Amino acid sequence: MAATKRKPISKKLRFEVFKRDSFKCQYCGKCAPDVILEVDHIDPVANGGDNDVMNLITSCVDCNAGKSDRLLSDDSVVAKQRQQLAELNERREQLEMMLKWRDGLKAIDETSLAAIQDAWGEAVPGFHLNDSGLRQARTHLKKYGLAAILDAIGTAGAQYIKTDSDGKVTRESAGLAWEKVAGILRMSQQPDYMRDLFYARGILRNRISYCDERHCIELMKDAVARGVQVEAIKDLARSVRNWTEFKNEIADLSWD
Repeated sequence: MAATKRKPISKKLRFEVFKRDSFKCQYCGKCAPDVILEVDHIDPVANGGDNDVMNLITSCVDCNAGKSDRLLSDDSVVAKQRQQLAELNERREQLEMMLKWRDGLKAIDETSLAAIQDAWGEAVPGFHLNDSGLRQARTHLKKYGLAAILDAIGTAGAQYIKTDSDGKVTRESAGLAWEKVAGILRMSQQPDYMRDLFYARGILRNRISYCDERHCIELMKDAVARGVQVEAIKDLARSVRNWTEFKNEIADLSWD
C-alpha cells in the first residue's frame, strides 16, 4: 500500500495551532523560546491523518521525534484540544457581540446628534451646526447626555439670540449662543446654590467697575459654607459700591 502523501502545513495554520496551544508543547509542557516548537499530527499522516486543525497539536522537537508515527492512545490531548477550541469559539462569539454593541452605540450617537442638530435649528432659525460644532456636540454628549444638551440649547437660544431689523437671527448672537451652551452644561452639574452665586456675581459685575470673578465665587462659597443665606449674598451684591467693599462686607456676613 502506497504511503499517504504528506501535505505541507501553511504558516498561517501553524501559527493558529501555536496560538491555540499558548505556544506550549502539549506533551511535556515546555514553552517557546526554551524549546523549538513544531506542529504534530495526532493521527499520523502515515495512518491517513490530515491537516485538519482538530488533528494538529503543538509539540516540541524532542517530543515530536520520540512520538514518531504512533497514534496517541490517550485521548486526554484531544479532549484538551477540543476544550481550547471551544474557548476560542466563545471568545470569538463574545467579540462579535462587542462589535454589534459598539455599532449599536454608534447608531445611538448618530440619532442623538441628529436630535441636537434639529434642536439647534429650532432654537436658532436659519443656522445649523458645522463640523466643528458637531465635534463639540459629540464631546458634550459623552459628558452630559442628550437631555441636558437639549435643555442647554433651549436656554442659550432664549437668552442670547438676537434678530436684525428683518427678523433674522444675527450670526454674532448665534455664535455666542453656541459658546454659552458649554457653560450652561457645566452649570447644570453644579449644586443648585451655585447657580444663585453665579447670578449674584453677575449682579456685582454689572454694577461695579472691577470684579475679580474667580475670587468672588470663592468668597461667596466660603460664605455659604459658614451658613450665610444665598439671598443675603444677592442683597450684598446689589448694595456695595466697589470690589473692596464687597470683599470686606461678605467676610462679615454670618448665618444670622
